[in-house]
Amino acid sequence: MRWQQDPIHTHGVIEQGFTVPRNGQPIPGVWWQPADISGPVPLVLMGHGGSGHKRNERMQMLGHMFSADLGWCAAAIDGPVHGDRGPVTDPTQPEYRSMWQSDHPVQRMIDDWKATLDALSQLDEVDGDRIGYWGVSMGTMFGLPYVACDPRVRAAVLGKAGMTGSSVRRSGIDTHFKTYAPLLRVPVLFSIQWDDERFDRDGQLDLYDCIGSKDKRLHAYPGLH
Repeated sequence: MRWQQDPIHTHGVIEQGFTVPRNGQPIPGVWWQPADISGPVPLVLMGHGGSGHKRNERMQMLGHMFSADLGWCAAAIDGPVHGDRGPVTDPTQPEYRSMWQSDHPVQRMIDDWKATLDALSQLDEVDGDRIGYWGVSMGTMFGLPYVACDPRVRAAVLGKAGMTGSSVRRSGIDTHFKTYAPLLRVPVLFSIQWDDERFDRDGQLDLYDCIGSKDKRLHAYPGLH
């Protein structure tokens, strides 16, 4: 793991970019921690949505909230063809569809997250027994399979994704959901948008039903994706 910039101190939070090497390629990420940290604390891994990146507005908001309000650490990495890894800024771009049609994009992202957590777990600030994951939309498309495959993650917030809809037809993610959702065992908070135009309501409920966790909770909100 290599730090990529000087730390940025803002409102009691330290933010710093990093890269983790895997197969000769860097995984670009960003790290947030409380400025006054005194020992190991929980870590939340955060997966951004399609057309986003590791430092978009939502990632920044959550990274600062987890660190400043809760005293935890947080980290995000760029998904394939997003942020420092490519040109995508809108899910209608052809590069976004091509990402899903490339060789094993889900498995590659699972491996990227595992390598990232391997590196972050070596930091003195991280309590390895308290790792969580947050990611909705594309953050669930990649994150749900990852959480199902990495027992170090103890709880997850997922959602805004499902078995049917235009995003499923573009990505084919339903086949991965069918494989990995039943394997989930950790507590899951699952969020859906009731009027989602990218993932059908019934398909979101179907995905929730497939999740194998005994402790799972559904929150539904009005509105579009």
